[in-house]
Amino acid sequence: MQNKSTLRVNQEKNIIQFVSCSGRGTISSIGNFSGQLSFDFLAQNDSSFFQFSDFLGRKVLLLALTSDSANAWNLIENKKYNHSQINDLLPVLSFIQPIDLTHFLWGENISFDHMDSLEFDNAKITFEISNPDNSLLNKAIFSDETNRNELLIIIKSRIPSIDFIDFRKYWNIILG
Repeated sequence: MQNKSTLRVNQEKNIIQFVSCSGRGTISSIGNFSGQLSFDFLAQNDSSFFQFSDFLGRKVLLLALTSDSANAWNLIENKKYNHSQINDLLPVLSFIQPIDLTHFLWGENISFDHMDSLEFDNAKITFEISNPDNSLLNKAIFSDETNRNELLIIIKSRIPSIDFIDFRKYWNIILG
């Protein structure tokens, strides 16, 4: 059996380059869909996978993102959504690209000309570092004044890894 783990070391600085990241967080919304869900995530390169659970711990939604596409499966209603349909579930994806959300999972600053927020006509996206001991982004707030919606995403834990993740099995679950 071939070990798919990869370890990249910058020879000049002896820095380990992580290839994947996993963690947990919460997503809260006020507006058309009010409530809170917890989620687990996996991220690697330009792709990420989310598993959302309700307050009882039931899996309710799976979300797969690549650099320019998004697919979801509502497990409660057994409905699948493509990128254009997901905007109802996650309106923030109508303003940013899926790759930006993956960068956020890594804690990376999302480049909007090096601003910490992005404003549209009646919408605003703000990224924050809520833990002063950590330099990674862990909070995103999306406010849409037109539709009176607000979405708050908080990353509660983030674990970088040197292990390669085979995302094909996750894509097959959602797309199959």
